[in-house]
Amino acid sequence: MVKEMSSQEEDLIHRLHRLLGDRWEMIAGRLQNRRAEEVEEYRRIMKEKRRNEVETIKPIAFRISSSFKFTMNSVDQETDH
Repeated sequence: MVKEMSSQEEDLIHRLHRLLGDRWEMIAGRLQNRRAEEVEEYRRIMKEKRRNEVETIKPIAFRISSSFKFTMNSVDQETDH
């Protein structure tokens, strides 16, 4: 089990991981009384937690043909005839 991390430690782990990647020994060396295994496990747990909490909604993109004509009155004009 991983000990609680302070918000400063969490921030530093996040920033160092972005900078250094999976170099857990180097990251742990910047934290007082933390081992590489502990930091790596903490990072893994937080990543899983975030993944489970956030549901990603991907937008659907499509391109409309240049020949497509749209007007707000197109439906009204058809029914008036």
